[in-house]
Amino acid sequence: MILPDDPPPGDPWDAPFARCPFALIDCEMTGPDPARDALLEVAVLRVEGGAVVDAFESLVHTETPSHPHALAMHGITPESLVDAPRFEAIAPRLAGLVAGAIPVMHGADLDVVFLERAYEPIAGASLLGPALDTVLLARRVVHTRTYGLSALAARLSLRPRRWHRAGEDVRAVYDLFAHVTGVLRPETARALWEVRVGQDGPARVRGSFELLFTRMQGSRHAVSLLVRTPGHDATTLVARIERWTPPYLHLATGQRGANGVRVLRADRVLYAEESSARVR
Repeated sequence: MILPDDPPPGDPWDAPFARCPFALIDCEMTGPDPARDALLEVAVLRVEGGAVVDAFESLVHTETPSHPHALAMHGITPESLVDAPRFEAIAPRLAGLVAGAIPVMHGADLDVVFLERAYEPIAGASLLGPALDTVLLARRVVHTRTYGLSALAARLSLRPRRWHRAGEDVRAVYDLFAHVTGVLRPETARALWEVRVGQDGPARVRGSFELLFTRMQGSRHAVSLLVRTPGHDATTLVARIERWTPPYLHLATGQRGANGVRVLRADRVLYAEESSARVR
């Protein structure tokens, strides 16, 4: 079911995932307040079929000084911006890279606000549509203490980077996105949009899972579920679906006692498929 705030139906959100284009984006700013701070650096990787097909990164000239804390992180000094282009000079290149693609960012909300505030006065239009956030996707897939990009890279043994520069960070986003999509195995980008963690409102379950759970409830055949509950790593569970009362799965695992999972909130399921196993 598509809700009012969901991306519109059709391409690119409903195209087969393998041919869906993505624009992975990272930005550095003078500080965290979009009303007072400004973009300093932007990097974009256009990814199609899992491969990078185009890339761009640039410093962005601004007279807005960096907050000391921000400067300590990214190290972009006023001197390094003297010959940098202004945002309006790079805006057409950015628009070309994101055209028809789904934006992907780590901590998307802040980057989206900064980019839109810079782009809309120039073009009179929005640069980005609905975006995927690798923080949210990683929170569903990975059990770790913190979900910053460097912490996740260490947890997943991704390639080391020089953090807080847009070009390096966006390549880490590329590695992280490849990891989480490898676990979630989405049919379409919309399946990733349907992954929700810690948000208000009812639990959201991937549409393809709802169809499978409806079809398999009451069956003697089992389903194989990759599940991650809070505070635990992902684990595989093979069970029969006795009853499907959204968002809860009532399961028969063939186990007894404390280890027998009986009720599971379906938004905890990372992946689901029909199994050839038989469970009593």
